[in-house]
Amino acid sequence: MSIFETAPQHESIFLPILPDAGDLHVRAAGKPRAWPLLLFHGAGADVTWRTWEPQIDAFAAVRRVYALDWPGWGQSAGTRPEGPERLAPEPMVRVALQAMDALGISTLDVGGVSWGGLIALELALAAPERVSRLLLVDAACQPATVAAGRYDAVSQPTWLAWAEDDPIVPLTSGQALAVALPNCELVVFEGHTHWPHHLHPDKFNEMAVTFLTGS
Repeated sequence: MSIFETAPQHESIFLPILPDAGDLHVRAAGKPRAWPLLLFHGAGADVTWRTWEPQIDAFAAVRRVYALDWPGWGQSAGTRPEGPERLAPEPMVRVALQAMDALGISTLDVGGVSWGGLIALELALAAPERVSRLLLVDAACQPATVAAGRYDAVSQPTWLAWAEDDPIVPLTSGQALAVALPNCELVVFEGHTHWPHHLHPDKFNEMAVTFLTGS
């Protein structure tokens, strides 16, 4: 049911799961039989699956990687959410579960940057049996929500990367989230950035792959 556009090492998959016969675009790489890793981007105006482009090849060496474009972003059909609840994670959690079903995946690792990190956490809460590990980068969680204990039940092994001087979501938020998550390792990268995986790709990739392949 999917339409594939083949590239030498990567491929674009278009899943017909959105309203009005719209397709969700997913960039895939890695051996088809490898353990799957689903990657989420954030809510920036120009971001797409390419948020993870510096990581795709490193991850594809050990995982079957699926990096999606949220509805209304990148090559995906659909309309971006608007209004006061535009960053509510629940609609995107439903999209992620639909994508997993369409791909025939029951359980996988999940990675998310910024808003994508929030969605990854909410996916782990909504369907814990379908998420094995979490790889989060500067996850945009509300401090009050973290303090209220919402993520105390997220028991999956979690690798949390944060920039020392994040101009959008401060390190203190990452430190609080790391304390709240019962099985979490926080790694702090130098720099004034919201994307430490771009500023330090080699170091990030090495550490992230070690986490993904660890016992």
